[in-house]
Amino acid sequence: MEAKLNMKKMGRSLVKFIIAVLVIVVVIAAAVIASKSGGKDSLDVSDLQTAVSAPGAALSDKPVDTSRELDGHHLVAANDSYELYLYEPALSIIVRNTETGAVMESTVRDEERLGNVNETWKGFLQSGIVVELQEETNTMQRKLGIEGSGAQVSVEMIPGGFRAKLDYPAQELGFEAEIKLYDDGSITAHIPESSIYENADNKKIGNIYVFPLLGSSRLGEKEGYMFVPDGNGALIYLDDKDGRFDSGYVQKVYGPDIGVGESYVLSLLWGSYETHNDAEMILAPIYGMVHTDDGMGYLAVIESGDEEASIYATPNGAYSDYNWITAAFRKCTTYIQPTSNSGGSVTKVTDRIQYDINIRYMFVDGSDANYTGLAKRYRDYLLEKDELVRVEDDFKVRLDFLGLDVENWMLWKKDVPVTTVDNIREIYADLEKEGVTDILSIYKGWQDGGIFDLPVTEYDVDGSIGGARELSKLMDECAGKNIDFYLFADGVRANTETANTTFDTVKKMDKRLYTQDTYQNVYREFVYWTPQKSLENLQILQKNLGKKGVDRIALSEIGNTMFTYTMGDTMQTRRVSKYLYEEALRQTSETMDLMLEAPVQCYWQYAKAIVDMPIADSDYIYTDQSVPFLSIALKGILPMYGDYVNFEANERAYFLKLVETGIYPSFYLTYENPSELIYTNSSDVYTSQYAVYRGQILSYYDELRQISGLTKNSMIANHEISDTGVTIVTYDNGVKLYINYNETEREADGVTVPALSYVIGGE
Repeated sequence: MEAKLNMKKMGRSLVKFIIAVLVIVVVIAAAVIASKSGGKDSLDVSDLQTAVSAPGAALSDKPVDTSRELDGHHLVAANDSYELYLYEPALSIIVRNTETGAVMESTVRDEERLGNVNETWKGFLQSGIVVELQEETNTMQRKLGIEGSGAQVSVEMIPGGFRAKLDYPAQELGFEAEIKLYDDGSITAHIPESSIYENADNKKIGNIYVFPLLGSSRLGEKEGYMFVPDGNGALIYLDDKDGRFDSGYVQKVYGPDIGVGESYVLSLLWGSYETHNDAEMILAPIYGMVHTDDGMGYLAVIESGDEEASIYATPNGAYSDYNWITAAFRKCTTYIQPTSNSGGSVTKVTDRIQYDINIRYMFVDGSDANYTGLAKRYRDYLLEKDELVRVEDDFKVRLDFLGLDVENWMLWKKDVPVTTVDNIREIYADLEKEGVTDILSIYKGWQDGGIFDLPVTEYDVDGSIGGARELSKLMDECAGKNIDFYLFADGVRANTETANTTFDTVKKMDKRLYTQDTYQNVYREFVYWTPQKSLENLQILQKNLGKKGVDRIALSEIGNTMFTYTMGDTMQTRRVSKYLYEEALRQTSETMDLMLEAPVQCYWQYAKAIVDMPIADSDYIYTDQSVPFLSIALKGILPMYGDYVNFEANERAYFLKLVETGIYPSFYLTYENPSELIYTNSSDVYTSQYAVYRGQILSYYDELRQISGLTKNSMIANHEISDTGVTIVTYDNGVKLYINYNETEREADGVTVPALSYVIGGE
């Protein structure tokens, strides 16, 4: 036995040596490519640009009378539903609904209504486009509006809209912006990367805000709300906040950038405000504004530049009297470069991050001027763009299993198996006797060395849980029983103790290795593979699993991780991360069914289902209502599974959220008592034993399967909260769900709903 183990270790060492040689070749090739791209990105960013034409829509070509005026703005484009007006000196636009006369303005033109603001805020509120200037290595970026900053604006009319050229002579920089109106009621704002110039060595564009005040309102003068993509979705009402808040919602699309110390870059607008660390991630590059009193709203979709965008939603009282929501696009930032091990450092500025900016504003009106209408418009948009692939929406209860972890024991690691292959068989057989047959499972910690032996590139099943032969046999059995069984793999992280991480690991902009602390006793930190290496690892894993007949894999991290990093002296942007991860997922999905943990929008098309979908928002003090925006958009199109029920504090409220959102339940299970894991990196799995959760699994299965049978393959047509506090979800097949989160009985539509319960109604 010992001889076999030694041979196995020698074989692994040889493989690692060969891979290391290949890695050197890849690094050299990447450097050559980088040198050809001017030292900006190792990929030619022109290959990564996003098309900006509207899906299935034509430019509005209706003849317009440019002498027509609205509040100092001249008509520049129109269709049967909307008119687009422009005030050239400030690049201010007004969008007007031709039927109702409702308008949304992009600046505050009335000086008296500005309120008590300084010159910085005045320029921000009165400009259609705002630049934050990076001067030298100053960590405070200065805002440049248009009027009052010395900016020069020249405009020419183009089909469907106008092209504006902005020059800032004092700063020796500028760019162009194209604004177009389409027949489907959408408007695009496009800033081509090729139009940007920066001629001064010490002045660069830090951030660009595009129409930051579009649809803004003062204090409580409008009824409606701002939609923020926090978790599943949240609203900030347009009522008067009475100065209760000194800041608003600020989050980076697709999560923070671990490669750059973003906290070093401060804005005059935000002062010392810092993003919360425990926020729900933005999975979709969207935001919106709705004026319910006027019956007009829009959903903004960031079509290009999403990797570098941040969403800002600010209620009145925070910085000004206005409610406004926008996206800011990072074009450069500062970072701290250590110069010695004794604490010396200097501040540096990154190269300009190259990408086109493109935002599509999709307007809604009438009965669609609400968050449900925005979500349905988003759904249609994704389907038209082929960014969603409709999947059969069969109900399944998700039962994930932890197979194996390890603990420190004398001079080596000791296996701690908590769910073997035979244990899973036993659990399935027990559930089958109770009628539970529709199951989806992800098996974690199946590989030799346990769940944190990373990366996984082989079908090397640990013998303590049954070995490769038994696991393959189990998967064959599952295929014949309507059980979707997936093997789990981490697509991004590397374990420095179990893998050769000398090469191909992520270095931040300061050239230092990025490490992720685990706060555990066995493996104290992990590092990240470069996206190039992640792609290579997945290609190897896909090939090796395919040889064994395995065609289902669940991937974590890779679906929602983007970062800036360095290869040699070359900056790799989040756009490169996104491109390479998408290529990895695209290739894998060609031969395997993919399950992705909380993936961001650009990867949804490759998944058979989304797991760990948030059911609510982050519950910030300035958000007024949690809404199931993503659920409305995706229900009936792509199956969604929630976080593990085991770890929810309020189990009943969570169950009702599953009813409301159409998200399917998930359990994280072990056969043994999780106390066995106390000395492993899985010590945070404190409650998981199947025997404990058996009854809850049966209950969830029976109730949610019944609801799913009535709503299968149907989409959510409406979501509202009645005056009595009952949440009403209406499906397009007529089924209605009445959910009461209150501790007393309530009534809606003549339907009585018991406390903390739900009622199925409709056709």
